[in-house]
Amino acid sequence: MREIVTTARFERRLVRFSRQHPKLKNFIAEVMRTIARGDSKIHIHALHSPMKGTYASRISQQYRIVFTLEPDAVIFLDIGSHDEVY
Repeated sequence: MREIVTTARFERRLVRFSRQHPKLKNFIAEVMRTIARGDSKIHIHALHSPMKGTYASRISQQYRIVFTLEPDAVIFLDIGSHDEVY
């Protein structure tokens, strides 16, 4: 399993997002662990310019989590609605 790393921006956005969507808090933690494990049951897609080199996964129909994949770590960059993170 890769190490889970978060940026300061991600931490701020996660706090705000969790306040606005308390029912998704536990699910977000599970999605982050699933991504770190490299589990194929979660849909991960590569993003294109200007976000080339980053990936995204759905939290729900409307919300996304954006991250980069390193050989030994997953670095979470942003969380929010489709329009907020792209």
